[in-house]
Amino acid sequence: MDQNPVQSTAAEPAVPPRADFWSAVVWIVLGFAIVVISLRMDRLERFQASIYTAPGLVPGLLGFAIALMGGILMLRAVRAGALQGRAPVRLVLRDHWRLIFSLGLSLVYALVIVSSSMPFWLVTAIYVSAFVIVFQYAERRAAGQVPRGIAVAVVHGVLAGWAIQYVFEELFLVRLP
Repeated sequence: MDQNPVQSTAAEPAVPPRADFWSAVVWIVLGFAIVVISLRMDRLERFQASIYTAPGLVPGLLGFAIALMGGILMLRAVRAGALQGRAPVRLVLRDHWRLIFSLGLSLVYALVIVSSSMPFWLVTAIYVSAFVIVFQYAERRAAGQVPRGIAVAVVHGVLAGWAIQYVFEELFLVRLP
């Protein structure tokens, strides 16, 4: 059996409609939360700014689009039988280690970015490298290429850290922590 996730997706079962339904609920809530927060943003009326230059316009439109897409996903899930009765599925954490690792590493990344004085590019390089190393480890180990995989991950991490910092600070003029 091939371990390549891209080729094995055709053999995997489709996402159950109930999972789509709950994902849709999350997207709808998130989208409307963004819209509400966008509406509460300063509209810069004291500077006689038009509605088209209000800081919350683009995030509000994006929030509305997210909620709309969530609504479409919910309709599709309901049509596929998401609300039909079914026994609850037991959650096995071992089967979801990738999700747990991703959430944990992302939380650590955010905390380090906010609370430390480490340069953004370095923290991002470590974050990306850790992701690549962990998620490619099984394939690299089976192929006997663990040191090469680590080297490739570090190169990708450093390039990603540099590119992200360059794009945000030089092109978008956003100061990073």
